[in-house]
Amino acid sequence: MKKILLILIITTFAILPLNVNAENETITLYMFESNTCIHCEQALEYISEHLDEIPDNLEIVTYEISENSENAELMDKVADYLEVDKTQNFGTPFFVIGNEYNKGYIPGDWEDLFEIANDYAENGEYEDVVKKVIADENLEVEGVALEDLIGAPNPVVTIIVYCVFGAIVLGFIALMVFSRK
Repeated sequence: MKKILLILIITTFAILPLNVNAENETITLYMFESNTCIHCEQALEYISEHLDEIPDNLEIVTYEISENSENAELMDKVADYLEVDKTQNFGTPFFVIGNEYNKGYIPGDWEDLFEIANDYAENGEYEDVVKKVIADENLEVEGVALEDLIGAPNPVVTIIVYCVFGAIVLGFIALMVFSRK
C-alpha cells in the first residue's frame, strides 16, 4: 500500500509541471482594426470595460490597417495563410488567435475568443500564426499592445481633471473660511 501511495505521489509531481507550463504560456490575440470602423471601436470599448475578464495568460495586440499599409499587408497575408474566404464579410475587425480567426464583431465575441485562449492553454497546441507570417514574410509591422492602447490616460485630460478637482477643493476651503466670519 505504501509503495502504491509513493508511486502516486511521484507521478503527480512528475505530471504537475507539464500542466503548469501549458497554462502559463502566453497566448496572443491579434486584432486587425481600422480607425474608421465602428465595429472596431465597439470591440475596443467593450474590452476596455471588461479588462478584469481577460485571462491572465492572454495578451492582446492590435494592428491598425487604414493608415498603415504594412499592417494591412500583414492582415492580408495572415488571411491567406489561414485560407480565409475574403469574398464575404472580410474586413475589420479581424481577430486571430493561434490558427483560428473571427471576421467582424458582435457582442459576445470576446467571450468566445477568451474560451479559445483557455483551450489553447489547456491543450498546449498553440501556434502563433501571426508571428510566423511576420517572420516568414520578413514584414516590419507596428502592433500596439492593449495596455498601451487603452492603459495610459491622456495627459491633457489628466491635467484638466486635476485642475477641476483643485478648484473644487479650493472653493470648498474658501467657503469654509468666509462662512466663519
